[in-house]
Amino acid sequence: MTPTLATLDARLAKLEAIDAIRTLKARYAALADAKYTNDYRRQPEDVMRDIARQQAACFTEDAVWIGGAGFGDDLTGRARLASWFERSPWRFAMHYYVSETLHVTDANHASGTWRLWQLALRDDDARAVLLGAVTEEKYARSDDGRWLISEMRFAQLHMMEPHAPPLPLASDFASLGARRNFTAAADVAGQ
Repeated sequence: MTPTLATLDARLAKLEAIDAIRTLKARYAALADAKYTNDYRRQPEDVMRDIARQQAACFTEDAVWIGGAGFGDDLTGRARLASWFERSPWRFAMHYYVSETLHVTDANHASGTWRLWQLALRDDDARAVLLGAVTEEKYARSDDGRWLISEMRFAQLHMMEPHAPPLPLASDFASLGARRNFTAAADVAGQ
């Protein structure tokens, strides 16, 4: 059976929507990480505010964030999201969203799940945090045709602090080796 032009158009629209949502999610993650410098500090206040505003612009005006206690709580609206993103609990973060499942329900709505793997440093004590989560999300197409997140729910959220001294991250192998040697020397000295 030969597909009709209408069927091909519908299939193409669905693929374009999925690609746009993937691009949206990549932008959201890149902005989440851009709030921190390569030397594990928060950006200056004005830069942080601007990036948080751009990150919140990935959401609809009336978006819902369901992070639960201690992870942004439950928020509604782009302005409240921008405020949460600006005061995030990190001094460094790298977000990896993978293994997505996306469903386009119609021309203006979609849903999906993502697995989040995040490496971060806490802002309060610089301790490393490994974070894993599953996000359940809803998307809506705006009047100008852009796909935006209308709901983000953290269905599973797991964090751990690996047993290591503060600031265990390094930006290159030489620095990593130096940290390892310093930690080993401190352990020997402590015995």
